[in-house]
Amino acid sequence: MNIILLIIKILIAVTVIILNYKGTTQIKAYHIEQFKKLKTNFIPLLHNIMMENTPYHKFKPQYNETYLNMIEEPSYCEESDIYKLLHPDILKDRYVLRDLEYKNLQREIIKKKAFDAIQGIQLLSKPSIKYQFRIPKQLTYFYTFRPRLYDNYHFGTGLGCLFQKFNHIPGMNVLTGKNALMSQSKKYIGSMTKQNLSKECISGASFLPLSYRLNNREECQDFFAELLPLSDGPEFLLKTDEHRGEGITLLFQKQIENLTLTYDFGAKCGEIKDKVIAQKYITNPYLYKGHKIEFRIYVYFASSNPLQLYMYRRALIKRCASSFNLTSEEISSHICNTAVTEKKLQNDTTEHSDEEMFIDWNLEGLEQLLKEQGRVKQDFDWLNQYMLPRIATKIIHTIRSGQLNFVRDSRFSEFIAIDFLLDDNLDIWLLEFNYNPQILSVTEDRIARNYKMIDDLLEIAFKFVQSKFNRVKHFIENELLKQNYSGNRIRQTDFNKKYRSKFEQLLEDKLDIPLSKNNLFIHIIDEQLSTSEMYFNFIPDECL
Repeated sequence: MNIILLIIKILIAVTVIILNYKGTTQIKAYHIEQFKKLKTNFIPLLHNIMMENTPYHKFKPQYNETYLNMIEEPSYCEESDIYKLLHPDILKDRYVLRDLEYKNLQREIIKKKAFDAIQGIQLLSKPSIKYQFRIPKQLTYFYTFRPRLYDNYHFGTGLGCLFQKFNHIPGMNVLTGKNALMSQSKKYIGSMTKQNLSKECISGASFLPLSYRLNNREECQDFFAELLPLSDGPEFLLKTDEHRGEGITLLFQKQIENLTLTYDFGAKCGEIKDKVIAQKYITNPYLYKGHKIEFRIYVYFASSNPLQLYMYRRALIKRCASSFNLTSEEISSHICNTAVTEKKLQNDTTEHSDEEMFIDWNLEGLEQLLKEQGRVKQDFDWLNQYMLPRIATKIIHTIRSGQLNFVRDSRFSEFIAIDFLLDDNLDIWLLEFNYNPQILSVTEDRIARNYKMIDDLLEIAFKFVQSKFNRVKHFIENELLKQNYSGNRIRQTDFNKKYRSKFEQLLEDKLDIPLSKNNLFIHIIDEQLSTSEMYFNFIPDECL
C-alpha cells in the first residue's frame, strides 16, 4: 500500500514539474515574442515621437563628461522601457539614483524609503575610474544634485527614458537666481499692467519687496535717487545669486559709502554689469522671543507637462541666532539662514540646545502663538483661511512669472524650497527660491518630519510615473500589439499619422492613482484643468 502511495506521489510530482515547465516555457516564449515586437517595432517608434518633442536646442551637450562615472549606452532607454513593460511590478520597488552630499539627510531618507540603484555613487570633480557604473534598467528616478545632468547624456536614449523621472526642470534657473527672479517679477507685473488688470490683482501678484537691479541703468539710478544717509538702521540690503546665507550685505552707513563710491553716486549705473539686487529691508519683522524668524515652504513640481505643483503643508521655521536689533551689524541678527546660524554657533561659547536654536513647530504652532498673544481671534482659522492661501497665491504668481522658460516634458520634476518672512503686520514676503534644498539632521523631531516629507514626495513622483506607465502599457497592449502587421518594419511616417496625437496625449502627466490620505502635499497647480480651477481657486478668474 505504501509503495502504491509513493508511486502516486511521484507521478503527481512529475506531472506538476512537467506542467510548470510547460507553463514556464510558454511564459518565456510569450516574453520573447513580446520583446521582439516591442524592440523591432513599437518602442523605437514611440521613442522617436518622444524625442521629437524634446527641445534639445535648450540643452548644452557635453556628452561623456559626467562626474558620476556612468556609462552611456545608446540602447539604454530602449532596453529599460521594454524591461519595465515586461516586468511591470518593478515600478513598485522605487529604484532611485541619488548622489546627494553625505550631510544632506535626503540621501539617507531615500536609501531607507527606496531602492538605492547605484550604491556608493558620489560627486566627483574628476572620474577616478572612467565609466565605472552601468545605469540599471530598473531605475525610475534620477534624484541628482547636479541640475544639468541631462547635458551629459543623449536625453531619451542614454538617460531620461519614457518611464523615468529626472529631478530638475531645465529653465528653473529663472526663479532660483535672485537677479533672474527679480527680472521675471518685473515682466510679470508689467504684463498684468498692460492687460489693465485691477490694482487688487496686481497687488496680490506682487510677491517681492521693492527691489532694484543695479545692472539695469534706470533701476540703478532710481535706487541711488532714493538712497538716503542712514538714520535708524538699514533700509536696503544687497543680494547676489549666491545661496546659503552668502552674498547678502545690509547697507549700514559704511556699506552705503562704499557702494556710492563704487557707482559714483549713480553716475556709473549701466556701466557696472554685476548682477546685484538692492532690496527694501523689512524693518518690522514679527519676533519670537525677541528673535526674527523666517519660514521655508517646500514645493514639488511633479511635472512640467502639464505643470503639476504640490505645496507641503508643514513649514520649516528658522529662528535667527542673535536677537533682533535693527541697528546691529551682526548678520545673524538679520539673516535666519541655517548656514549663518551654524556659523554663529561655532563662534559662540554660550551653550544652546538644538531645540532652542532650531524651532520644531509648524505653522500650526505659529497660529497658536498668535492666538495666545491676542494677535489673532481664538475662533478664526487663521492658518487655513488666511496664511496658507496667501502663501499659495504668492507661490502660484511666482511660478506663473517664470513658467514660459520651463522645458515642458513629463519626465522632468523639481523639489524647491521657498523662503518667506512674516512681518509684524502679519503680512508675508517672498525672499528667495532655493533649488537642491539641504535637509539637515538638527533635531529628532525635525528628522522625523523630514522622513515623512520625502516619503510623501516619493509617493507623488512614483504614482505619476506609474500612471503614465499604465496608460502607455494599455495603449500598447490594446491597440499596437493587436494590430496584424507583416514582418516588415513599420514606417515612422505611417505610424505618426495614426498614433502620434494619441501618444502625445498619453505623455501628458496626470495622476490616475490617488495619493494616500495622510500625504501632506497640497495640489495647488494642475494645468490640465481650466481657468482658475487649475489654481484651485487661489487666484480669481479676473486676475488671470
